Amino acid sequence: MKRQNGIAAILIIVLSILVGGCLGPKESLEPGTVKVGVLFPMTGNLASNGKDCTNGVILAVEDVNADGGISPLGGILLEPVFADTKSNPADGINATRRLIKEDGVVAIIGAYQSSTTTAATQEAEQYEIPFIVSVGIADVITERGFRYTFRILPSASQYGSDEVRFLADLKEMTGDDIKRVALIYEHTDFGTSSSLAQKAAMKKYGMTLATEVSYDASKVRDLKSEISRVLASHPDAILATSYNEDFILIMQAMARAKSKIPIINTAGGGTALSEYARRLGPDAEGTMTVAKYSLYVPGARELNERFHNRFGTNITGDSAYSYQSVMVLADALERAGTTDHIILRDALARTDMHKSSRMILPAEHIRFDNEGQNEDTPLFIAQIQGTDYVPVWPQKYAVSSPRTEVRRGA
Repeated sequence: MKRQNGIAAILIIVLSILVGGCLGPKESLEPGTVKVGVLFPMTGNLASNGKDCTNGVILAVEDVNADGGISPLGGILLEPVFADTKSNPADGINATRRLIKEDGVVAIIGAYQSSTTTAATQEAEQYEIPFIVSVGIADVITERGFRYTFRILPSASQYGSDEVRFLADLKEMTGDDIKRVALIYEHTDFGTSSSLAQKAAMKKYGMTLATEVSYDASKVRDLKSEISRVLASHPDAILATSYNEDFILIMQAMARAKSKIPIINTAGGGTALSEYARRLGPDAEGTMTVAKYSLYVPGARELNERFHNRFGTNITGDSAYSYQSVMVLADALERAGTTDHIILRDALARTDMHKSSRMILPAEHIRFDNEGQNEDTPLFIAQIQGTDYVPVWPQKYAVSSPRTEVRRGA
């Protein structure tokens, strides 16, 4: 009798192993949801930017789920879990920890501010949870040897280099010979890393730093004196690194001074949001910014139509890259075949997404280097001309010529 019981026990163990081996990971047996952390400023002075980013995530999650979810995991659906950075790094760290320890997310997408992203990715690294940076350009984010941080947008160094290349190309395009450049920037990781990249590029192209002025974006209510200092240095062009509210203050000060000096904003700074043009009115005309996305790139009009129907606004670079981050994660989950954080991290590191309905960026592919930085990250300069935001550089993307002498404060 004991022998029969022993044989039965062995058969049960063998059968369990065989069934487990045939069915694969536990996730494929239990269709449900995969929790994805969505970390952006939802309150505070960057709430409108955060909403734009979260909308991109929401549309992408809906698209993935409508397409059958993560098929290798039995059609499991993505479930976004939203967390608020409150527009500051300390709250971003706390929110990251809650997403991981309390909500059990498999990965996090975020986090807009470079300083918050720098802090949040460090927290995620300690727990070995993948963090896909959709917005946040400071060089340091991908320069710390982290294994779980992946950034799909360009770094500050690329932004700075391309801005100065554009200024150099203006001589041929418009006749503007840019020799003296002034910098004005907010003083966190975002602004300081951008200014370092800009100064390095200016040196390469033989341009002189006219002056540099920094400020605390969380405290300023007027930037008239800062712009006065910038204009007093007699620059040929101005490079500004700012968020939405402070760039509006910069442009209002430029309008009061009736300055015609070309000014280019780094990384958008919220200029693509509808409230920017609404609040500035005619003084928004001629605004130039370094852009990572445009409604003129192939496939963008169709995506924007769906985005606009869903949220009532046009898609921006921030929301497009947040959308793309979800697609990168979904692709990695499908290849990993599990939600195990180590296997998922390795799948993300092997990402090689090419143009498709799920790869909507103006690039040939998405592929990460050893530091987690996307290798193919084209940028262009866009300008508000009339009621449209049009690419003006480089030639590959340009649909209009840049207008550098725009009358402000008329």
